[in-house]
Amino acid sequence: MDLKKHTRRDFIRLTGLAAAGVTIAACAPRTEIVDDIIDPTPTTEPPAEEPIEIEDPVDEVPVETPSIYNEAPMLRQRVANGELPPVEERLPEEPRVCPVLESIGQYGGTLTVGDLTMNLSGGDVHQSMGDWGSNWLRISHDLTHALPNVLKDWEVSEDFTQVTCYMRPGMKWSDGEPLTTNDLRYWYEDILQNTEITPVPHMHFRWGGELMKLDIIDDYTFRLTHAQPHPSFELVNMAHYYGFWGADNTWVPRHYMEQFHIKYNDNAGKLAEDAGFDFWFQLHGQPNNAGQNTERPTLRAYISHRDTPTMSFHRRNPYYYAVDPEGNQLPYIDNIHMDRAADLSVMDAKIVGGTYDFAAFQLRILFYSTYADGAARSNAHMKLWESGKGGEVVYNVNMNHANEEMREVFSDDRFRHALSLAINRREINEIIYFGNASETQFTVIPVSRHYKPEYAEAYAEYDLDRANELLDEMGLEWNAARTHRVWPESGRPIIIAWNLVETETPKGPITELVTEYWKAIGIEIRWQSVTRTLLTQRIGANEEPMSLWHGDESADTLFLRRPKFFAPLDGDESTWGVLWGRWYNTGGEQGEEPPQVIKDLYEWMDEYNLTDDDEPARRVLESQAEHVWTIGTVGNAPHPLFVRNNLKNVSDTGGFWTWDSLWTFPEYAEQWYFER
Repeated sequence: MDLKKHTRRDFIRLTGLAAAGVTIAACAPRTEIVDDIIDPTPTTEPPAEEPIEIEDPVDEVPVETPSIYNEAPMLRQRVANGELPPVEERLPEEPRVCPVLESIGQYGGTLTVGDLTMNLSGGDVHQSMGDWGSNWLRISHDLTHALPNVLKDWEVSEDFTQVTCYMRPGMKWSDGEPLTTNDLRYWYEDILQNTEITPVPHMHFRWGGELMKLDIIDDYTFRLTHAQPHPSFELVNMAHYYGFWGADNTWVPRHYMEQFHIKYNDNAGKLAEDAGFDFWFQLHGQPNNAGQNTERPTLRAYISHRDTPTMSFHRRNPYYYAVDPEGNQLPYIDNIHMDRAADLSVMDAKIVGGTYDFAAFQLRILFYSTYADGAARSNAHMKLWESGKGGEVVYNVNMNHANEEMREVFSDDRFRHALSLAINRREINEIIYFGNASETQFTVIPVSRHYKPEYAEAYAEYDLDRANELLDEMGLEWNAARTHRVWPESGRPIIIAWNLVETETPKGPITELVTEYWKAIGIEIRWQSVTRTLLTQRIGANEEPMSLWHGDESADTLFLRRPKFFAPLDGDESTWGVLWGRWYNTGGEQGEEPPQVIKDLYEWMDEYNLTDDDEPARRVLESQAEHVWTIGTVGNAPHPLFVRNNLKNVSDTGGFWTWDSLWTFPEYAEQWYFER
């Protein structure tokens, strides 16, 4: 099936989706309202055999800068009223020329999206703005290289220790103030180097154990120097924004933020006290958060200008620095309105009821037919993008658990091999993804330069006999009733109770299936859905015996840039070696020293980040395939998008719907428009 041209008829077999979801998603009752809205009459059709295709890259930016500029009518009127300078004075000397996917757009309209957040903007707002967090650079469509964005150009030294960056002269903040290296100096000297605001800078900013050095060359040129080679900095940090943590935090408006900093305002402490804080630096982060503060100047395509309990309102930034190839200032769409849904079931109801013009971030493939039927009645349609995840749901067992019996069993390769062999990936694919995912062991995604089929095939076949043989070899005997295997020393039934967070992929429905698969080999798991806040606390305290997450950071943008699934993490996304991860992160001062096989993973990861060579990546991926540190289910699945029919320039199959790509970031959402 060519999913670039898929129609509702192509997916008519998915109309059984909601019916299947009633049985499978027992742990996700929030979606039941959708089943009440749409009659889930099942129709079956043979599953698709062909993989999802990815369109050719669309990021070939025109070379020449237009000589004449145009602007939206709403801004032209403000210029006529004397409220704004002419468009030529608002744009930088060399605006970013944005490619258009299909056609030059039309100005006007309001895009309505929904979200569950109480912030000013949520997932689908960010995905509709285009310029995501005003990143220094942009991620290419195929996730392999960086492109100009806020920076017009950059140069990396041959030894990868220096990067010289060239800003766009004349570029301005949303309030009309100039953007210069003085703003970067504030971020570097007064935020990054201030230990009260930033106790420990991100590891990518202190590469080699030393904080990177900033040299200001002139108002629009600066240079960063690292203590050791840092080949990933260009794509991972400058394009992805990894380490800056927070949209807009890549650039900080000095002229606005100085009033909250004790270095520049002696009354900063009083401001903090009046706001209910004890210290000035506790307040400083709040006004700098564009997701909570409508007054903070921004570089993004839209300004958050009004907020109510049920809606937030965003309008075009008159100083946005990008134009289309014909010189029309972007974005094309005038406004974005974000509706706050009370919970996921309400949001689902509004999606299928046609409330939103675009919806994607909270959509689940499990309810594709429900969304598609709603779209058909709402002058909308569905698109499918590839998830870009090496595993839609991946599992880890805790080899550092305080219970020695658990630790010993979990650390035996044969146990993880058996769990993997007992998973019926084909059934998961058919029931949850209707044949459109890859039945794969967790590894990098196929477009990665490091991908090999043997990594994806490792212990990925469905073989209950072999799984039981491995557990027998380990001495994990069955109880008398043959309902459970038993722990080797205590003789108690093997029952693993743990917690998970349901977000982004169908974690609950897949885990319902996996629960049954593992029962067949005598391993019982008892799990419940909790908040991420609670899970973070429990994993940090090393109290969780196992975990799951979605297998992202498996594209070349973020692959192996930090410990996570391929090396033990000290964080809430995996449990497989929390204390080992803490040992690595603290240079051996905390945690637990790992065995050499785990130290090797860290050493190869470090080598890869210093050299970007294929050899250390190969070793890490071979180790994952051999030991199955992280157990995969299926990967590279489709992700649904709900799109109004007259919303144009939205890619049919897009790139990759994942954190690794920042979702729509490589697809230039600022060139979306409404056709009238």
